[in-house]
This record gives sequence, C-alpha cells and structure tokens, in this order.
Amino acid sequence: MKKPSAQGIGHLARLSALIGLLLCFGAATPALGAGTLDKIKDSGKLIVGYASDMRPFAYSDASGKPAGYAIDLCNRVADGVKGELKLAVLTVEFVALSRDEAFRAVEQGKADLLCGAVPTIERRAALDFSIPIMVSGTGVAVRTDAPARLVAVLTDREVSGPIWRGSTDQAPQRVVLAVVAGTTVEKALATRLKERRIVADIVTVKDTDAGLQLLATHGAQAFFNDRSLLLDAVARSKSPGDIRVLDRLFRRDIVALAMRRSDDDFRLAVDRALSRLYRTQDVVAIYSKYFGAPSGTALEFFQMVALPD
Repeated sequence: MKKPSAQGIGHLARLSALIGLLLCFGAATPALGAGTLDKIKDSGKLIVGYASDMRPFAYSDASGKPAGYAIDLCNRVADGVKGELKLAVLTVEFVALSRDEAFRAVEQGKADLLCGAVPTIERRAALDFSIPIMVSGTGVAVRTDAPARLVAVLTDREVSGPIWRGSTDQAPQRVVLAVVAGTTVEKALATRLKERRIVADIVTVKDTDAGLQLLATHGAQAFFNDRSLLLDAVARSKSPGDIRVLDRLFRRDIVALAMRRSDDDFRLAVDRALSRLYRTQDVVAIYSKYFGAPSGTALEFFQMVALPD
C-alpha cells in the first residue's frame, strides 16, 4: 500500500481539526440559542422587572412588595407559563428597576419580562412587546387657584386676547411645565410646544409625587403625566383639594409587557396567557381593583386585543 505523503498527512490533520471545531460549535449552538422558556424551565424561576413608582400600574407598597395592575397581570402570565411548561413550582422574582436600567436589564437577560412599558419605534429596535395590557392617556394637573386663562388653554377652550400676558386672572408671561424625566411624555411635550410655538420652560422631576410637590409649591404651573397616575396621586395626597386633574387627554399610549427581542416562543406564551385572561371576568376584577369599574370602552378593548385560540 502506498504511504500517504507528508502533504497528504498535513491535509488530513487540518481536516480533522476543522471537523472537531465544527463539532464544538455545533454542541454550543443550543446553549447560545436557548430561549427564555428554556431558561425558565431549567431554573424554575421567572424574573420580572417593574417600576416601583408608577402607582397604580406598578409600584412597591408600604412593605416593599410589588403591587399594581401590571403586577397582577404579570402574575397571571407566570401562572400561564407554569402550566405551559408543566412545572410543579415556578418562583416569580420581582426586581424593582429604574427607568434608566429597565430596558437594558431585559436586553441583557437580567429580567425575563418587564411589567409595563409604552412601545415605541426606538424601543422596538431592541425589545419585543406583548399584546397591549391597557390604553393610557397623558393628562395634566394644575393648582385649583390656577389662572382661568391657563386652564382654558390646557383644556383647549377658545380664549380671546393675548394668552400669556400677565394679569390677576391670566397665565404668567412664561409658564413652567413639569414632566417626569425619561418618559415618552417628556419628548412629546417638547415636540408639541415647538410645533405650536408656545414659549414655556420644561422642568423634569423624578416621579409623580415630586411633580405634584413642585406644582403645590408654585415651582411649576402645570404637571403633565399619565392621567391615571395623576388621579391616584392626587387622591392620596395630604391636600387633594389643592390640585385638580383636568379632563382633557393630550395623547393616548398603548401599554404592554416588554421582553427580549426575537424570542417568539416566550412572546407567544405571554400573549396566550393574557388573551385567555381577557376573555374572563377576572380581568374586570383586576382592572376595577386599581381603576374603578371599567367603562364599556375598556371592556371592548380587552375583547378586541385578545387573540383567539
């Protein structure tokens, strides 16, 4: 038999090494591509991130435990995932996250689910979102002694004469508007003022309570935030009669649950759990607990967004 040449032996060695390298990559692929459901099944744990200052959507109660409308929905999602994976026990670990770290935590896999967020094009570039859990709306709070003309402008009522000329019954020459930093409302407000050529100063606050405090101490003439958050915070304040939340909604936003991008199986499990909940009276009880009895529009919303089996 003819012995292989040195060149042939070198070729076989390189081929063997290449096959070994491919086999190594092949073995590693399932781990690298493991989805959230695989992770949950292996660990027996679902990690849920939430904002601790978004009452009544999501917040930490007096004992430091997570509470709120979105928290209750996330617990129902956990029950659905537990049943789908046929787990005897599933631990749900809630992690309070700031606005700055919330989306990054989901991207990096430190949280499997984010309990409530407004989907935007920018956010969709990094994350996926569930079917909606609610339609929210941006409202505004003012002091009860706010100038009539300022209230007229904010409620979009027709006014005659100069709007921003100071007098005892008019808005000041240059108003100060407060908004929570890092929210979609902040960007939308700045854009809207520019479009309308309205001269105003925007100041940012860390949360709803801080915004109402600034308003109460005359540090701002109006405070823009989610209307449900404003109503809840005013009702809980020490002097609820000093602040009023106007009826007007300036914009509507869809709220959903956020998760890692391109994880279709997990997103399907989340959407399935929410859809099944929306078709029951349980969702009415959860909604009523935090926002009062749902209107016909709210009930229609749940039926509309629920996906059929």
